[in-house]
Amino acid sequence: MIAGLTKMTGVGYIPIKQIGIQGIPGMFSVSARTQYAIRAMSCLAKRPDRSATASEIAASESIPAKYLEGILSRLKSSGLIESERGKNGGYRMAKDPAEIRMLEIVEAIDGRVKPVSCVDAPGACVLGGACHPRNFWIGLKATIDAYLAERTLKDVSEG
Repeated sequence: MIAGLTKMTGVGYIPIKQIGIQGIPGMFSVSARTQYAIRAMSCLAKRPDRSATASEIAASESIPAKYLEGILSRLKSSGLIESERGKNGGYRMAKDPAEIRMLEIVEAIDGRVKPVSCVDAPGACVLGGACHPRNFWIGLKATIDAYLAERTLKDVSEG
């Protein structure tokens, strides 16, 4: 949840329900890949002493198996999970879930959070330095980053 954000309407400002980052229509949404990655990581976090195969994770979390392979590959490349081949192989946590920030997972899958493209590239805005909402967008990005950095995989997987 990002508390305090409001959405402009034709009549003025109304509070947005505190239903999470995904609840800001048309502004910022979490990709399906990231949602699946968080579910897969939560699944692994709940079984710290044993690994799980991709098909076990897919079945447990209702994630399309083909789609999951690419997600697990990115998580492994980012050092968040490890894999082992063979009869007893599978995926397991590379770090304690209490040490993994949600921001790490989001960035491993989708890169840096950008509510608008010009946040990281001021030259991308056609208004350049005359863009008055720029500080708003920078603040929104900082708020989202802070929210994700404050929460760990352990927090999320334990509900």
